[in-house]
Parts: sequence; structure tokens; C-alpha cells
Amino acid sequence: MNFRFIWFILIIFFVHNSRTSSAQVVRSKGKMNQQFVMNDETVIVNQATGQRISYQAYDELLKKSPGRYRTQPVFDKYGKASSFALIPKTKSEVETGITLTLDEDGMPEIGKPIPPFVMTGLDGKTYDSDKLRGKYVLLGFWVKYEKPLYTLESTKIISDFIEENHEKGIEIVSLGTTINTDEECRKAIPKRNCGFIPVPNSYGFNHRYKVTETPFFILIDKKGIVRAMAPHTEFDKIKELSLR
Repeated sequence: MNFRFIWFILIIFFVHNSRTSSAQVVRSKGKMNQQFVMNDETVIVNQATGQRISYQAYDELLKKSPGRYRTQPVFDKYGKASSFALIPKTKSEVETGITLTLDEDGMPEIGKPIPPFVMTGLDGKTYDSDKLRGKYVLLGFWVKYEKPLYTLESTKIISDFIEENHEKGIEIVSLGTTINTDEECRKAIPKRNCGFIPVPNSYGFNHRYKVTETPFFILIDKKGIVRAMAPHTEFDKIKELSLR
């Protein structure tokens, strides 16, 4: 069963005068919300001019033109919101008060290089896309390692795919992003082969790659090129590929 997580249900709150800059996760009536906290040190770029502006200038602009701008986090190769884009709202957004930030055009494309990533697995190892050249990489995008999305059936197709290719002498580095903490991952991941290395606190990569449906998979070839992409229900698009 697939669930589509559209960006407008990820409510972004901007908290002023905070001493820290971080991302927090909360639940509200069953929905998953992420709070991105901004402060004086936050990098803010005016999308209209391409210039960085100070937090004070940003604050003054919002006071001068309330409801005319939105701020969207920009995720780096570490899956962190390292900067924020200040974006003028469209006429429709201003009039309706509804902002739709879904941008599937920003997703990776088959046949093109994967935007770089650096992930830290539950095994303590660092997985750098540049250093993984020469190996196949399977990126799995999850929300949390909990039912109904995370089940034995949903991971068996991954572990079978990895094992079948391993028997052919083909190594695949399989990584799974999640909103879970390190401790939660250790509790949630059963003592069996789930087919991937969990990457705790890594939901930012779902944002970086514009993944709106989970679980979702991206297969990257030995040259760092996206070979295939598919949601869980269409994993055969990946499984049936002949890897060499």
C-alpha cells in the first residue's frame, strides 16, 4: 500500500528569536509535520534577486508586506536545511491563502547524475555518493519504520533483490532514509535482513530529492547515474533490470 505525502501537509513553522537552528518533528491529528527553526545565523536567499539577506531584513520585509512571501528550506547533500529561499507568493497564493510547494520537476531524472549525498548509516559508516562510484546504490525513501508502510513484505522485495544480485557477484549498497532517531531505528529494525542500512534522522533527503510517495526507490549505477526509480508497488521496474 502506498501513501502520497504531498508537501502542503508538511507544515513549515518559522520560529523567531530562537537560539538554535534545527528541524523538529511533531504529530498533529495523525499528520506528520516538520518544524524548521530559523535564527539570526540562518542563511536566507531572496529568490527574486539571488542575493543573501540578513535575518533582520527578512523580518522587516515580512512586517512590511505581510502574507506576500513564503520561506522554503533548501536541503544540502547532508540532507540538512542549510539555507532558506525567500519566495514571493503568486497572486493565487495570496488570494487563496493556499501554498502548494510540491515540485516534482526537482526530482532526480533517469539517465542523469544523482545530486550528491552524504549519509551516515546506523552502522556508523559514512556513505558519500562520490566515493560510491563503481558500485550500484539503491536508495530507499521511508517516513518511519512502522506499519503500515514498513512491513516484512515491503522489505522482502528489497532483500531478495540484493541477495539475487549478490549471488551473481554484483554488490549493491542499499540505504534507507527515515525520520526515526538512532535509538528508534535500533528498536524498529528486527533482527533479520531488511535489505538496507537504516539512515537515522535523514528525512531531509526525501525533501532534497522531492520524494512525495513512500516507500520509494532510486537505483543508481556505477557511474552515479540514475538507472531507475519506482514506488514500492512498482519495484519490478527495478528488480527486472539486468545489472552487470
